Amino acid sequence: MLDDFKLNRASKLPYYYQVYNYLINKIKDKKLQEGYKLPNEIQLCDLFNVSRTTIRESLRDLETNGYIRRGRGQGTFIAKTTSPSTSINKVSSIVDELKEKGIDTETKILEQKTINPDPKLQSILGIDENTGVLFIKRLMIAENEPLYITNAYFPNDIITGIEKEQLVNLSFTRLVEDYFGLEVVHKKKVLEPDIPDEYISNVLKFGEDEKKVINHLKTYWKVIFKGLERLIYFEEYFKSSKSKFIFES
Repeated sequence: MLDDFKLNRASKLPYYYQVYNYLINKIKDKKLQEGYKLPNEIQLCDLFNVSRTTIRESLRDLETNGYIRRGRGQGTFIAKTTSPSTSINKVSSIVDELKEKGIDTETKILEQKTINPDPKLQSILGIDENTGVLFIKRLMIAENEPLYITNAYFPNDIITGIEKEQLVNLSFTRLVEDYFGLEVVHKKKVLEPDIPDEYISNVLKFGEDEKKVINHLKTYWKVIFKGLERLIYFEEYFKSSKSKFIFES
């Protein structure tokens, strides 16, 4: 049942996304039915010829999106509800939410340029060293107070340039979905505490007596571009004293 997987080592998609997509398609095609018990991690490594880390990332995303359920000592099973939770998959934007609430916001473009991706960024975006990346650093201000900084990374073959007017007036969600017409089919968020460097401290205006801790949110979007799945990556930095995150599933 799982013996027809072929890893494309030349693909720009990370290995764990290839495994994830393969299993998603099996589930959607009803070839993996509700209650079916998947092989264990070691067996999946052998079947797919990938590392255990790759398998674990794939299974974690499947579980997060409601496709599988796991029990300690029981194994991994195809879940009853195989449609992802709308609260997880709805691509929302803090900028859009603030505007809907009538809160005054201002956007400042701190940097916009094409960069050569380092090995880490190449791995994240699933690109090679010859693909340039459109890098945008943006500051969001709410009620005249700096709220957060966003670093956005767009592979140049997907998006080569964005006019300043669009960057100032549109959220990245609206830019990607409405302005460029790309469909976001999957997203993953990783939130962790961090210590801001001097630049971030100055931009977010930390006071001398204020605890210098930030929330560092990494967001990975999988989009459809010319019929293929590609990745876009964001890093956001929030003052911990001015941010609150709620994740539902």
